[in-house]
Amino acid sequence: MKYEELGGGFIKKREKRVVGLFIDGTGLDRATRRINRKVDMSALVRGVTSGLTPVVARYYTLIPYEDDSRQRAFLDAVARAGLSVIVKRLPPKGITRQVSIDIEMAADIVAFSLGLSSFSKENEYMPADHPLRMAAPSSVVANFGRKKPAFGGSEQPEAPAPTTTAPGDKALLNRDSDLSAQRSIVVVCPSRDIAYPLGMSKDLGCDTTSADFGQFNTGDVLKSAAKWIDLSDSETIWRD
Repeated sequence: MKYEELGGGFIKKREKRVVGLFIDGTGLDRATRRINRKVDMSALVRGVTSGLTPVVARYYTLIPYEDDSRQRAFLDAVARAGLSVIVKRLPPKGITRQVSIDIEMAADIVAFSLGLSSFSKENEYMPADHPLRMAAPSSVVANFGRKKPAFGGSEQPEAPAPTTTAPGDKALLNRDSDLSAQRSIVVVCPSRDIAYPLGMSKDLGCDTTSADFGQFNTGDVLKSAAKWIDLSDSETIWRD
């Protein structure tokens, strides 16, 4: 372990931390609706990461089968808070099928615990002010669980897979070069199905934190994480 001399006989531990933030947007929405309050997403990110800038910050949520302008505006606001938004569409009305975002969230948590900080863009929402979306024609396909443009437009044929790997995508093939850094994982309002990947990450040496509302948390997740933050006690994460 490396230490830094502060003078006067004092030393402090010098340890680089790499923070990954994973927010279950569906769970967060349900909890805040129960207490009838609205979260300031930027303040939430700062609060649960102790002010550190996460190298990975992902927000997972379910979206309606039909396009919804209010939902689009909300996801744009989440993206402006510095979060990558991962979405999955609900089935059409009248079709009973269980839909969950837990698999995507679990896979990303385990991947981060193993050293990755770059992930697939599968099902990632592109906000309205994103340069690629602003420059793209209305017929561009957004892969949100079915062959349909993001929140509007008619269904289109699936775009062919690229034949080359972009420079930024090469990170997906390799772990981070600095594997000596302490990896810290923060999950917000996870379902009980996230208990297993969170416990695995702790076993792999990651510093794990679960942040949710005390009256709505699940015991399995609480036991699987090394630390727990009760968002019910926060005074700084709310919108006026």
